[in-house]
Order: sequence, then structure tokens, then C-alpha cells
Amino acid sequence: MISYIIGRVAEVGEGALVLECNNLGYFVNISNSTAARLSVGADVKLHTSLQIKENDISLIGFLSGEEAQIFAMLTSVSGVGTKAALAIQSVLDSSGIILAILTEEVDELTRAVGVGKKLASRIILELKDKLKSSEISYNIAPQQNIGAGNATAKQEATDALTNLGYSRNEALRVVMEVALTDMTAEQIIRQSLKKLAM
Repeated sequence: MISYIIGRVAEVGEGALVLECNNLGYFVNISNSTAARLSVGADVKLHTSLQIKENDISLIGFLSGEEAQIFAMLTSVSGVGTKAALAIQSVLDSSGIILAILTEEVDELTRAVGVGKKLASRIILELKDKLKSSEISYNIAPQQNIGAGNATAKQEATDALTNLGYSRNEALRVVMEVALTDMTAEQIIRQSLKKLAM
């Protein structure tokens, strides 16, 4: 099993790259969001997942261990293969995926190409309880831009609470408990602070 590879990016394109390491070029499948963060010539450490199927062996790469863990959890769901998992990771970062599952936001997951409502619902059903008991959701770094255009109200509220000094664990849990579909980030923050003060 290959845990990670450290090397130089020889080629990078949509959904894949070639990583040169010790005079070998490794073809690695990646999410589009990972591809956007890399450039030819960059030295990187890629956490990896080796996928072995009947007619194919492929290597999947991630820039962080958390991303690799999220991928493993996604692909543990029946019907979610490498392509679907990477499609989800192409449109949502790890924090966004976790919040979408914990808060049952089907529409967030269906933003990924090839992921319909039925599959998104299955992902939520199978992973929600696993995430609640997992440490993955509490190791994700806070978003840097509160109020960024693609951030959901729940993400913004979680980030704001983290910036106020609450742990990522506390922030995620309370936001998940108080947030309603039509609430703004400000409303979620207000209700979360009331609950945290109890």
C-alpha cells in the first residue's frame, strides 16, 4: 500500500497529473480542485489511495490526509466509486462535504457531476452517523474567507464561531443542532451563541 508520494509535478491537467519521483513518473488521479492548486514544476507531497478493480489499478492523490480520509469514507458508500467521490471533492472542500452530510444538504452534494439526489441521499444516510463519531470533521482547517461567495450560511457560521475562540468540534456540533434551512449565517451564529452560553 502506498501511503504518500513526494515528488515534482511533471504534468497536470483536468482530473490527473504525472508526479516524477526517483526517475519514475506516477500517473495519479486527482480532483479538479486539487489540479487547480498545482502547477508543473511544483514539489508536492501527495497522500494516496490505491484503487484495485478487476480491469484497472489506479492511484488517487490528495494534498492532505483529511482529503484522503474523506475520499475513503465517500467510496465506502454503495454506489460511490472513484469518479463520483472525486467529482464531489472537485466542487466542495472537505469542510463543505462534512457540513453537507451532517446538515443533510442534498443539493450541495448534487452540485457534483454525476451525483443525483438518490445517491446524495444515500451518502448522507450512510455517513452522517459515522461522521458524528469520527475525528475527521474536527481536523479540518477553518475556511479563510468568511462570507466568500461559495460558502453556505452554515460554513460561514462555523468559521465565525471558530474565529471567536470555540473549537472546531464545538462549532460544528452547535451549528448542526441549531441551523434551519432558511436561516442566515447571522441567525445561526446568534442561536449558536445562545446555546453555547447555556
